[in-house]
Amino acid sequence: MRIGFLTTANSWHIPVKTKYFVEAGHEVFYLQVFPGTGQKIVPEGVKCFDIKSSLPPFFGFFHKILIARKVSKNLNLDVVHIIGMGKSYFAYFVKTKKIVIENNGSDVLVLPQKYKLLKYIYKILYKKADAVVQDSNIAKEAGLSCGAPLKHNEIIELGIDFKIFNPNIEKNIMKRRYGLKDEKLIFSPRGFTELYNIETIIRSIPLVKKEYPDIKFVFCRHFGKDESFYDEIIQRLEVHENVIFTGFLDNEKELPYFYKDADIVVSVPSSDSSPRSVYEAISCLRPVIISELPWYHSKFNKDDDIFVVTVKDETKLGEMIINILKGNEKRSLETAFKFVHNNIGMVTNSKKMEKLYFEILMEK
Repeated sequence: MRIGFLTTANSWHIPVKTKYFVEAGHEVFYLQVFPGTGQKIVPEGVKCFDIKSSLPPFFGFFHKILIARKVSKNLNLDVVHIIGMGKSYFAYFVKTKKIVIENNGSDVLVLPQKYKLLKYIYKILYKKADAVVQDSNIAKEAGLSCGAPLKHNEIIELGIDFKIFNPNIEKNIMKRRYGLKDEKLIFSPRGFTELYNIETIIRSIPLVKKEYPDIKFVFCRHFGKDESFYDEIIQRLEVHENVIFTGFLDNEKELPYFYKDADIVVSVPSSDSSPRSVYEAISCLRPVIISELPWYHSKFNKDDDIFVVTVKDETKLGEMIINILKGNEKRSLETAFKFVHNNIGMVTNSKKMEKLYFEILMEK
C-alpha cells in the first residue's frame, strides 16, 4: 500500500504510527502541516513532504490546501490517514482512494463542549471519512455524537514499542546527565498546555518538599508554553531548586531513561482518552499517578494497579506522592504491566490498522 499520514508537522505520534508499516514493506509518506510542534522529527523510512506557506494566514490556509492536493495527487496514494480533527478539512481536498480520520481524544471530548459550533462542523467533516479511528471507547462515543459514521469506526491504540519501553532499561542514565545521586525523582512527561495541569504539579511541590527536601520534579516539554511561563509560580513557592526542565526529549532515545530513573511518573490532565505516556511508564514498571477520569475505568483499578487523584487538587497529589515514596500506598505494577503488554502493543495495534486499510480499499 501507499499510505500518507497527514497531521501537524513534527508530531511525535508519527514515528510510532509509521514504524510497523515501513517494516512491513508499505510505502509510507508524511504530509506534515506547518506550523508544527516541538523539535524537528524525521521518522525513519518515511518520505516527508512539507505543507507550508509563507503567505499571510488567510491566504496561507488556502495555499496549504492546494499544496496538499498537489502532493497527494502526485503520490498516487491508496490511503490518506488524517490525524486530528483540526486537520480533517483536508479530507475534502486531498487526492486518494480512501480517507481515514482519527480524532485525538480532546478533539471530541473537550472542544465541542467548549465551542458548540464544532459539533456541526465535525458532522460535515466526518462525511468524507471511509473509516474513523480513535484510541478509546469514550472517544468513540463522543465522536459518534458529533456525526462520525458507525461503519468502519474502530478503537485502535497508538501502541507501545516494547523494544524501547520495558523493565530492562539501564538505570541511572538520566541521573548521571543531571548530576543526581539519591534524590527522589518525580517525572512529568506531558505537554505544557492548560489541559495537562503542570501548575497543579508545581503547586504540590512545597508539601512534598517538607518530607523530602532534596526531591526533584522533572518536566519535559514536547509542546505548549515555554518553560519561562512557570518561572513566577516556581519562584513564589521557592521550589526552583526542586525543579528540572529538560526541554524536548526524543521519545525513543531519551525518554525511556527518564521513566526508568523516576520514582513516580505523574500524568494528571483535566481530560484524557488513552494516554500513551502512562502506558510507556507502566511498560517500564514505574508507579504512575493519574487523574480521576473515565478513560482508565475499563483498563485499570485504582485500588489494585494504578494511583488516582482528583483533578486539579495539588494537596491530594502531594499527599499521594508522599505516601507512595513512604510505602504507605502500594499497587500491583505487574498487573498493570500485564494489561499493557497484552493490549497496547504497537505491532498488535498497527496490524489492526493495516487490516482496516485493506478492508476499506476492497470496497467500491
